[in-house]
Amino acid sequence: MSILLTGGTGFISSHLARNLVKEGYDVILFDKFINYRRIKDILTSVKIVEGDVSLLSEIIEVISKYDVEDVFHTATQLAVKAEKSHASAFKTNVEGTFNVFEASRILGVKKVVFTSSLSVYGPRSGFPIKEDSYRDPTSFYGVTKVFGEIVGMFYHYKHGIDFRCVRFPVVIGPGRRGQGVTVTFSTLIEKAALNEPVTIYIPQDTMFPLIYIEDAVNFLLSLWKAKKVRKRIYIVGGVPVSMKELIETLKKYVPNVKINVEIDEEAERVAKTWTFLTMLVVKAGQDKLYRSIEEVGWILKYTSVENIVKDFIEYVQSHKDMYIGY
Repeated sequence: MSILLTGGTGFISSHLARNLVKEGYDVILFDKFINYRRIKDILTSVKIVEGDVSLLSEIIEVISKYDVEDVFHTATQLAVKAEKSHASAFKTNVEGTFNVFEASRILGVKKVVFTSSLSVYGPRSGFPIKEDSYRDPTSFYGVTKVFGEIVGMFYHYKHGIDFRCVRFPVVIGPGRRGQGVTVTFSTLIEKAALNEPVTIYIPQDTMFPLIYIEDAVNFLLSLWKAKKVRKRIYIVGGVPVSMKELIETLKKYVPNVKINVEIDEEAERVAKTWTFLTMLVVKAGQDKLYRSIEEVGWILKYTSVENIVKDFIEYVQSHKDMYIGY
């Protein structure tokens, strides 16, 4: 069985690929900007295809050539980049997502797992938040994720594709890079673990709901493997953490970490939307909900900022060749 991962050498997919390889699956990594360093430990165990999800012909070609049965669609442009160029984000996040489903329909792909985000919610979503709450995104990134959910449901009902979707909180872990407010948390820990100075672009009172990459990948695998699902879209819970709390925890393990602060206006604006959402979730008592999803056999393992930071640092320091000078 061939499994296609779009955005294949990206943050989530690279970690997901390692797990799939360990379990003996034939893994195809499809990416426009191939990051060989991020997957250097599994280079000989996967097939790498350079391609663009915004081009339907290239998606069709890779699915056909490798007889792909299921797809994990993780290719995306993140929030800050999407705010700076709606047109670019539209091509990747909207056209690209449509192309994945259309190619899957044409070639008979059985299952598509889509990574969405809590950014589909907003001030009018109502609390407590549920899977069927009103989607009210306040970022263009969130708008594109809403599209992905809707088009996925359409292809499920109309064409029988087994569509499965997760709305993740902010996923952090080793190897997360790029333009995005949510990337800041990962970059801070990673650079500190390598004794490198780090610059943060958002205020210390910024608060995000975090999920560690190990928990995120385990959920994706559990969702994919489940014989039946009760819902097509799942919320996954995380740990609400402020930048200040993260820095304080980080200093327990790296006391001499050097942190520079250069507030970026656009990054701060996006950060405020996440902080607003996080605070509402906490006030509604939801911060510990969705940490266990029985029907797919998943339980959140990393339930505190302490164990997230500890494992993150240990991983980076034991794989320095993958991250130093990166």
